[in-house]
Amino acid sequence: MGACAGIPAPLIYRKGWALLGYLAAEPERRHPRLALAMLFWPQLGEAQALTNLRQVLCNLNRYCRQRLGPDVLCVKRDGVELRRAGRTLFDIDRLPRDPGAALAVLDGQCSFLAGMEDVAGADFRSWLESVRLTLEAELVGVAERHCDGLLAAGRWEGALQAARVLLQRDAWNEAHARRAMRAYLGHGMRAAAVAVYARIQQALHSDLGVDTQLETRRLLAWICEDGWTPPVDAGSAARRVAVDA
Repeated sequence: MGACAGIPAPLIYRKGWALLGYLAAEPERRHPRLALAMLFWPQLGEAQALTNLRQVLCNLNRYCRQRLGPDVLCVKRDGVELRRAGRTLFDIDRLPRDPGAALAVLDGQCSFLAGMEDVAGADFRSWLESVRLTLEAELVGVAERHCDGLLAAGRWEGALQAARVLLQRDAWNEAHARRAMRAYLGHGMRAAAVAVYARIQQALHSDLGVDTQLETRRLLAWICEDGWTPPVDAGSAARRVAVDA
């Protein structure tokens, strides 16, 4: 439900795409027709807004039948409902649970219903901003847990990739910086780990006027200790043995 280079056939209305996103992001419940009509056509009277909604729903129903199945979009006289019935129908259904997909969305700087900010009035824009913030928090949480799991398992390459994506999304987040420092450390790249600290220290000082947290400084001190030996990445070691053989 991100950017759409032209709405997908057989949809002919941008509001239809936005309405599908609205129904997909809301809990499974029946939405009164009038509420939907006034959300998407707040500048019109009730009668004209409901007429426009009927046209959009007719087209959206055709799209859903072709792409999602005949029983997904339920359009009744008293309301409209999207029925998943436990199925994963949209990317937003799997993103909060799929680390790979979450990282791809974060890395691509994708936004939910990108380009749809102007499709309706202030109430729709407020709703859209709220949903985007919620999805962002869910995606970052998935990526953080995934990165922490990779660090715990000694899978430094994957952990470093995840940490880089997280830092790209929030360059002032010290927890992300510490993840990157640990991942570089696992690779045996002490200088790169120190460079991560230097960058976030500079960013925090110049942009926010604050110093790094004690936990981050302690991690730096540990990295810089004499006699430090990098941990072994079991996967990398196995690959080196295979190459040597």
